[in-house]
Amino acid sequence: MLPEIHPAQIELDANGLPFAIEYGDRYFSRENGLAEARHVFLQGNQLPKAWQNKEQFVIAETGFGTGLNFLATWQAWANDPQRCQTLHYISIEKHPLPKSVLAKLLANWVELSEFSTALVEQYPPVLAGLHQLNFAKHHLKLSLWFADARTALNELVAQVDAWYLDGFAPAKNPDLWSPSIFQALADHSHPQTSLASFTVAGQVRRDLQAAGFICAKQMGFGQKREMLTAYFQPATGTRKPLELAWFSLPPVPSLASTHTKHQTGHQTDSKTATVIGAGIAGCQIAYALARRGWQVHLLERHPKLAQEASGNRAGVLSPKMTAEPDWGERFYRQSFLYALGQLNHFARDPANTELEWQASGVLQLNHNPSELKRWQALQKRALAAEFIQLVEADTAAVLAGLPLTMGGSYFPQGGYLYPRSWCQTLIKQPLIQLHTRTEALTLVQTQAHTWQILNQTGELIIESSLVIVANGKDAGQFSQTRFLPLLPVRGQTTQAEASAYTRQLSMSLGHEGYLTPAIHGQHIFGASFERGEVNHALKDSDNEVNYQQLKRTLPEFAAELGPKHSSHAAIRITTPDRYPIVGPLVDPELFRQAYAGIQHGAGYKTWPRAAYQTGLFISAGYGSRGLTTAALCSELLAALINSEPLPIDRSLYYKLHPARFLLKKLQQNRD
Repeated sequence: MLPEIHPAQIELDANGLPFAIEYGDRYFSRENGLAEARHVFLQGNQLPKAWQNKEQFVIAETGFGTGLNFLATWQAWANDPQRCQTLHYISIEKHPLPKSVLAKLLANWVELSEFSTALVEQYPPVLAGLHQLNFAKHHLKLSLWFADARTALNELVAQVDAWYLDGFAPAKNPDLWSPSIFQALADHSHPQTSLASFTVAGQVRRDLQAAGFICAKQMGFGQKREMLTAYFQPATGTRKPLELAWFSLPPVPSLASTHTKHQTGHQTDSKTATVIGAGIAGCQIAYALARRGWQVHLLERHPKLAQEASGNRAGVLSPKMTAEPDWGERFYRQSFLYALGQLNHFARDPANTELEWQASGVLQLNHNPSELKRWQALQKRALAAEFIQLVEADTAAVLAGLPLTMGGSYFPQGGYLYPRSWCQTLIKQPLIQLHTRTEALTLVQTQAHTWQILNQTGELIIESSLVIVANGKDAGQFSQTRFLPLLPVRGQTTQAEASAYTRQLSMSLGHEGYLTPAIHGQHIFGASFERGEVNHALKDSDNEVNYQQLKRTLPEFAAELGPKHSSHAAIRITTPDRYPIVGPLVDPELFRQAYAGIQHGAGYKTWPRAAYQTGLFISAGYGSRGLTTAALCSELLAALINSEPLPIDRSLYYKLHPARFLLKKLQQNRD
């Protein structure tokens, strides 16, 4: 069971400054918190000079608090014409401030209003885990870890350039200033990583030095005579990677010459990627790479994008909750919030007229004893009301706009959308080129470590430095992906004409399946679930299955529906453990050879790093949850490709890794 968190308990002192009741300490200097942030953390880390003219720069902070250090850094970065191309800001907070409290406190800093308004707009609910936020057209990435520092640093996958060692004073919060924390900082540092802190306590300096930091006292801010700066100078010798060898981070893809069949004899040196499949998975990774400057060729075998598993007329966006907090819930929760952030960002732009997204809320009904038991367990967890509300039948009925005989879990930020419209919005990037009626059947790696994609006649479609396989049910057709256990599941949705009674439904409902409000006069509901079926032809019998499923939970609603007919059918791909497969593809034979004997235990020997098929990645196996999870998974994939801090926990990276099934077989000594 994963730990939950609770929000900060604060009060305001006589000057209106926040004071942490639990720690008996102030959030920042009584003299001027913003000036203190600039002096201690920016100047203490030689910023902005240290980030200038770099492709990316990583700052990590212990103690987000009111976000003042982050906002001061953002302002300095935005005003620097020589700023790095991308700034990653990682911040850890054990007791986050709720959004309403944060907004009131930041309103006092008028000169930061441009930045604080954007922060508050995206600021997540107080939920444990990593929350990835994007600002400044994705050139500023804030990774907010709502967790204790030890947990966050153990799960962090990043190499840090500058540390902001903040948080409440060592005497007030000793856990944050312990030798184990400083060793974790060292584990995520490289030679010359800098560090700054307001404290010069002797024990802090001695423990930092023991971890490999060279410390120095500097002039402090205001009434504090001294502050601390340091840089990391590791002991000689090879440092052991933090990641398990079989899930090691992939090498940087080769940026070699690329060309297509449409460019006769013309080759260009560039960051060029080919994405196979233009459903939600393919469009999401195309978008994530294009935002990072990659020229993306998006291949789709159909005349239009989003024709198969992403071709439903409506899909619902909601998280998947469990009675006790586990990694599955954490994954779906973080994915849901990230997808919401992306959709709401698109919806605010009036240019995205094609996007059909309705943030009307989602109500998961207690339609059976198992769902009711989960609902009762969730009530004990006191989760943030802006994320989930556990309502009785009378409240549920008011929310839904219809009489209901059961309560449920209400997600006020959820909603429904037309998946194809989301795909269309995603690929409206100048660096994305869509190639329809183009089927990739063979992948060939060249001696230069680029990839050639061939069609059914063996003709070259395109050659690029990296390839992402994201073509759903066909993802396992290549020789390089056949080792993956991709499991087909057929699903069909039904649509029915709305009546005056059913038009009252104001939000999507979850039961055994899902039900949407009327969309252009039609309700969408289903979907059927047939494991192992690969024929996607529409079946009248499935419409009856979907109708009876709906009737069992909402008999009056079902009776009031008009004529019903088939909506869409497709083959979805899932996996044995229900997690998607996202990441770099290993060479399966070399993997088996390298980790033979792993059944004797991880400590059996020193294991080599995984042998990857350089430049080859996959994003597949989303089952029926691709709308919710593909955005965050694509951000993960783009981070892996570009050697960025990962936007998910290390444990989740392992759970999504394509090699996990090969490893499991080896551990069980099975072929």
